[in-house]
Amino acid sequence: MVVSFVKKKYLEIGLSTGLVLIMIILILGAQLILPAEERGSSIAIIILLFMVAMGIAGLKLDDI
Repeated sequence: MVVSFVKKKYLEIGLSTGLVLIMIILILGAQLILPAEERGSSIAIIILLFMVAMGIAGLKLDDI
């Protein structure tokens, strides 16, 4: 039981870190590629997608 708890914690930390890195890369990409008028809405969409992805990941981790 302790081993699965430790594995789940490492999986949670790794998944969260990976999703944050993906979000940072997407925001930087939006800043570099998109015109100034579209940056605000693209960042809002990126953050919304990040929140949905974290929620789905949390639900999947709860099943483990």
